[in-house]
Amino acid sequence: MKPKVNAEAVLKKLAELRNSVPYIDQIPPRRTSDEGRMMLDDLQPQTEEEFEYAAIAAGLESMANDVAAAIEHARAQATEQALQVYYAAEELARDPAHAELIPHVEAMRQAYERTYGKPIPPKPKE
Repeated sequence: MKPKVNAEAVLKKLAELRNSVPYIDQIPPRRTSDEGRMMLDDLQPQTEEEFEYAAIAAGLESMANDVAAAIEHARAQATEQALQVYYAAEELARDPAHAELIPHVEAMRQAYERTYGKPIPPKPKE
């Protein structure tokens, strides 16, 4: 006989793990009640054990979505910081005293275009 799942303990651990993810507190809140309810409706649990497994599955899916959103947030912040470095390097490279930056600026431009499939946007007006 397999041991009974302790959904409450699993969900508590998921909450602890969620709180340990960097940037997770900076992502906009999602409407999790509808999402979880839809998943439970799709599974149509018949027993208490099935309901507990469905609750765990919904918790895992929610955690995965939150982690993906936190990663996307961190990626967006890193991209913004990289663009600031690029703009500063581009500006410095215009000065002949910093001509050694030209290949680096060109490498950054090519890397951005490879990654995003479009040219680097112009520096925003300050």
